[in-house]
Amino acid sequence: MRRILTAAEYETVLRSLSEEQQRQAADVVVQAARELMIRHGLHRAVCLCGGLLQGIGALAAEQLEAHMALLHRDKHPDLGDCLICDLLFSIGDGTWTEAIAASGSPVLSVGIPAGVDPDTGKASDSAVRAEITVAPFGYARGLFLHDGLDHCGRIWPVGGETEGAGLVRFEGADAHRLLPTRKRTAHKGDSGKALLCVGSPQYVGAGLLSARACLAAGCGILYVACPDVVRTALLGLPEAIGIPVGPDWNEDSCRAAEKAIGGMNALGIGCGVGRGNIATLMEATLRTGLPLVLDADGLNCLSRHQELYPLLHERVILTPHPGEMSRLTGETVERVLMDPVVTAREYAGRWGCTVLLKGAATVVSDGRRTCLVAEGNAGLGKGGSGDVLTGIITGLLSQGIEPFHAACLGSYLLGTSAEKAFELLRERMLRATDVIEALENGKD
Repeated sequence: MRRILTAAEYETVLRSLSEEQQRQAADVVVQAARELMIRHGLHRAVCLCGGLLQGIGALAAEQLEAHMALLHRDKHPDLGDCLICDLLFSIGDGTWTEAIAASGSPVLSVGIPAGVDPDTGKASDSAVRAEITVAPFGYARGLFLHDGLDHCGRIWPVGGETEGAGLVRFEGADAHRLLPTRKRTAHKGDSGKALLCVGSPQYVGAGLLSARACLAAGCGILYVACPDVVRTALLGLPEAIGIPVGPDWNEDSCRAAEKAIGGMNALGIGCGVGRGNIATLMEATLRTGLPLVLDADGLNCLSRHQELYPLLHERVILTPHPGEMSRLTGETVERVLMDPVVTAREYAGRWGCTVLLKGAATVVSDGRRTCLVAEGNAGLGKGGSGDVLTGIITGLLSQGIEPFHAACLGSYLLGTSAEKAFELLRERMLRATDVIEALENGKD
């Protein structure tokens, strides 16, 4: 994990960098700059520096044989037909960001693109759009909030790894640590048993997507309690064991599903349940204390039955999008989105569970630890992505991964698999099933 810092915290870090750390950061800036210069066929670079990054800028400019201009001291240099290295790290002097935008030249930013607020991620009208942002010794918070992800391009981190408290980003090294290679002697029982209570006559696909994703995430034995039409569709997924609950969800259906809970390692409830009343099922599952994912109609049911809130516990994961979070909390969507980090952390602490608040950068918090997961692309903004996420997390929980880490890892796997599918299909063609196929096939 790598630390994510407020503007004040990041400024403190940048001021305290040793000469060796500045050189380390400059080397990465030069590597990224040369990649972009080759890509665009450019032979000239210009480094625009603010005070905080002047040391890194000077070292990079020396290696690149680039012109270096200092904010508040030098005049605007010629920015045409060159790579612009933006080391301004600030909301930005408007005349400089306007000059960068007017140049039409490609941009490499350091810390955060000029014109993007390093705390909030909100961008000015002339804010820089970088192709690569090098992030030395931590991430500015604004990279992942509001407009930040649209302006930063690819992020290249330098140092900043941490095991400490505070806001952090979940990354590939963390995923590898949580997913060790299985022993050759492992069998299906070692990989856990999970129960999904999902689907309805209106939302058959939601049940199938969550079940397939749960198996792709490594669940050993999967049971799916679902209405008749969903159970018929499960014939196309023979690895899943269907449990009949009747034509649609009602009190009798809930009782049928409750009978299957015994012996399970993890539960997932809500995907595509529709308008069916599953309050009694939710109460029963919450009282077991088992690891549990609540999504979609499970969250909507919870928001309608606030007597269930006291039953939430540390092994429960809630996976709301901002609209669902609004219903759960009574806050407006605008308030939820104003600072999703604070929102997720506050309510996770209040409810005593893990909250996974979906967004372009997903926030995961258990009230003590808070993590951002920034993988993925706009193609995930389609129906079915949430069902896939619920299936993945339920599968991870069934294998014994603790809830906070399962939520982080599940979001990371969804996002990285979407990136793999995106390489082939581009975002407008991406479907939830493409993500699962990337998980299953391990496409590079």
